[in-house]
Amino acid sequence: MKQGYNAYKTANVETADQGRLILIAYDIAIMNCKLALEKFDDRHLLEERTKHIFKVQDALTELLTALKLDVGDIARNLYNLYDYMLRCLVEVSVKHNKEKLTEVLGYLESLREAWAVAVQKTKMENGSDVKLNTMAV
Repeated sequence: MKQGYNAYKTANVETADQGRLILIAYDIAIMNCKLALEKFDDRHLLEERTKHIFKVQDALTELLTALKLDVGDIARNLYNLYDYMLRCLVEVSVKHNKEKLTEVLGYLESLREAWAVAVQKTKMENGSDVKLNTMAV
């Protein structure tokens, strides 16, 4: 059963347009942020919490490295925000700062909502071919 799900996930990512890939990265980050928060207060679950935080960092790194910084201020501002969130996640791990993790989750949820609107608007304007200028193709 798990093999079928993994094949579906792989096919979903491989066939997704750029906007959908951005949303997938946000979904992964948000889900893992929430899972890390669920495990935050139980010291016995430190290893699991850390794994979830690493997955959030991986998703943010994907978003950060996909930015085209030469296209303008929005991309540079996103870069700075992603960088800030990555530094917050280090503080979460080193200082066990739950508030920083909650802060990162809030940013991720807000940004995901904004991207969802942008993707939908772009699809409506241009058909199904989504090319968002702040991200690499």
